[in-house]
Amino acid sequence: MANNFLKTSRLDQFLDALRLFGELHAPTTSESGVHRFSLLDDPADLNLDYRRTQIPPKKYLLPFREEILHCAGDTYREGHCGAVDMVLFGVHSCDLEGIAYLDRVFLADPADPGYSARRASLTLVGVTCHPDDFCFCPEGTVSTACDLFLAASGDGFHLTSHSVRGNAILAAAEHLLEEGVPLQPATSSGLCFPPQDPELRFSDHPLWEKFASTCVSCGACSVCCPTCYCFDVREYPALSGGCTRIREWDNCLFASHGEVAGANFRPERLDRLRYRFLHKYCGFTPLQGISSCVGCGRCKEVCPVDIDLRELTVAPKQVQP
Repeated sequence: MANNFLKTSRLDQFLDALRLFGELHAPTTSESGVHRFSLLDDPADLNLDYRRTQIPPKKYLLPFREEILHCAGDTYREGHCGAVDMVLFGVHSCDLEGIAYLDRVFLADPADPGYSARRASLTLVGVTCHPDDFCFCPEGTVSTACDLFLAASGDGFHLTSHSVRGNAILAAAEHLLEEGVPLQPATSSGLCFPPQDPELRFSDHPLWEKFASTCVSCGACSVCCPTCYCFDVREYPALSGGCTRIREWDNCLFASHGEVAGANFRPERLDRLRYRFLHKYCGFTPLQGISSCVGCGRCKEVCPVDIDLRELTVAPKQVQP
């Protein structure tokens, strides 16, 4: 037995304890009914019954647009990431695994300085969820890629720490906890599909043509994906001289994404679909052979033409013409 059980009636007090570790953000619902992660001022705004937020929590680590360099005359200034201590509460396992994948990309040597600073300031508190028809991850799986995880059970939550910071939270909330029997849920591997053979990219299976003829290249699937991280770097000159260099989200389904010096490496929609599939299910160096799909179901839910790339995740021998 251990003091690891938090009754639902004490959740508001637990949220106050979390605020000791940084600015508290959690799943809320906007006036238009959109689920989102946002600053939680009022505990009444907390919505733990959500299935998925429209934009994944990667927005806290990879801002849509950020300044990385500013120059004026002979003066240069690197951009400031503006990292603040923050607690992200109520994150589902799929999104936790999404962040774990981004960590492997942006914290590899050499680490991205902006991402690294924001990640070091972010405390992750996960919570169990109930998959719906769009989800394709095993129900009941629990990610350990967080500082603290809350597993719902009866009239409360079983708390499990996975870091030193998680232990500190448990210590700060000790007066709110009582004895409970630890749960033994299945742990998540982070991968919902086995890595696919890159040769799949070059197959002539009719599904490729079907998807290419249907896709409208809106890019919604990439924007809402927890592990998509394509970005562009643009420079904006000032009339007074100097310029500002900005890093902002890009999208591999946009025709402009493959343009380099007047040439386009992926001019056709089919090329761009295959490129995204190769990245998502086959991986890129140094993550070659690692699937980055975490099964959140956002891509299927937001696609305006109901494309479901899960149809292409069967074994390569099954899709060969």
